[in-house]
Amino acid sequence: MATGGAVIIGIVTAVACYLAVAVIKRKLDYDDSLDAFGIHGFGGIVGAILTGLVFDNQIFGGDASIGSQVWIQTKDALTTIVYSGVMSWVILKIVGKICGGLRVDRDTEREGLDLTIHGERVE
Repeated sequence: MATGGAVIIGIVTAVACYLAVAVIKRKLDYDDSLDAFGIHGFGGIVGAILTGLVFDNQIFGGDASIGSQVWIQTKDALTTIVYSGVMSWVILKIVGKICGGLRVDRDTEREGLDLTIHGERVE
């Protein structure tokens, strides 16, 4: 099911990404202006797990069951989520200490970062 599996993963993951961006983001009310998590994060998780569902022992040479392969893919996805979360937190803490914080003050944000930080004007 090599080619067919890829098509199934693509279709299901595309639908999952759409739902993540259009439905889940609104329900959870999280800030993701470029939909990076909805597309890359959520899509990557779904695609990784589905890989275990459509794998073929003939290609990889083994005797693993679909259930065991789905569990392996799920553990790997969870490990990636934890690692990415911890490392992002560490990096944000370091950057926050070096730069004196991660946010600008309210007036600067309200006026716009293009103008206040970069000096860009539309004329």
